[in-house]
Amino acid sequence: MNTSIVNDMHDPEFRKLLAEEELILEFTETICDLLEEENVSRKELADRLGKTKGFVSQLLNGGRNLTLRTVADILHVLGYKVKFSPYKAAIQGQRINVIEFQTRQINPKRPKMNWGLLKLLHAA
Repeated sequence: MNTSIVNDMHDPEFRKLLAEEELILEFTETICDLLEEENVSRKELADRLGKTKGFVSQLLNGGRNLTLRTVADILHVLGYKVKFSPYKAAIQGQRINVIEFQTRQINPKRPKMNWGLLKLLHAA
């Protein structure tokens, strides 16, 4: 492992930024997976949101700031809700802080329930 990264992991600001980027990446990957599962294109998602395809692409490529309202809007138009379950951060130097949230399909027209599970693991 690159020693500069190891050194950076001791910097609280670096760890904070890393945690932010990990969460953004996990969310965008989860949304892309849901779009594929539901056979919904980025254009169709944009139409459902009343936004442009460019806006959606910027969100999913990490180029635009995601707000909780935007997250809720995206999941709502796809027929999902989120259950958010944070866990207490581990003591510095120990491994594993987990934040887990589940997406649940809420579209009543589809009887099967789809559960997506997102786990965010990172070293403290």
